[in-house]
Amino acid sequence: MVESERNMLFEQLKSLEEMKVYLMSQINKLGGNDAAIKRTSVYPMAKVKPMIINGYPVFQFSYEGVLPAYKEDDRDYLALIRHYYYRATFDAYDFSKIDIKFGKSVIITAHYFNNMQIRDLDNRNRKLIQDAIRQTGLIGDDSWSRVWNVDVGYLDPKGNHVQVYVVSQDNFSNFMSYLQDEHWNLINAVEKFRKETIIKEYKVGEIKKTEIVNKKNEEKNSVPAAVFWG
Repeated sequence: MVESERNMLFEQLKSLEEMKVYLMSQINKLGGNDAAIKRTSVYPMAKVKPMIINGYPVFQFSYEGVLPAYKEDDRDYLALIRHYYYRATFDAYDFSKIDIKFGKSVIITAHYFNNMQIRDLDNRNRKLIQDAIRQTGLIGDDSWSRVWNVDVGYLDPKGNHVQVYVVSQDNFSNFMSYLQDEHWNLINAVEKFRKETIIKEYKVGEIKKTEIVNKKNEEKNSVPAAVFWG
């Protein structure tokens, strides 16, 4: 009974992921995603913030909700989750602006839970986030010697979310001390940065649209001399 109920729940979860992909494609068609950094097929997007902490670079990735359950024998489900984290990460920021590449790095995954229910932080789906980050170009080869993984957990009664930090192994110890003291401020900072970035990109887009319209109007109103003079 328990096994059949669990399988049913996984099937429902898969259906939800498929529905999210479909709904986002419809939102794109209706122009509801114009304010995003890039057009994407997933929702919600990650929030991304590059920072300088105590003189060294740190990248923060923020995701809503908890990491989904790992189900190794369901390839369709894993493909949907992989697609979500890749697009949510890669489309959330213009990584072409960044000239930083971490040689040996640490990926710190901070899980925030809305209650004290017992959970295992060793969720293998975090590898999907690591793969997405690798695709941004911030890290190269993610073998065990070049990329370390660290998980920490915090209580946040407001809701579940995941904050992921990428830092050099040389600065790992310093940043962990900083994270313990400032993790709430980092959450607020990435949210503010995301809103400011969207507003900036939207304004740039509106300026470009205006320039295109003005150029078309100028071309339309400009009459060739041969036509004007008869």
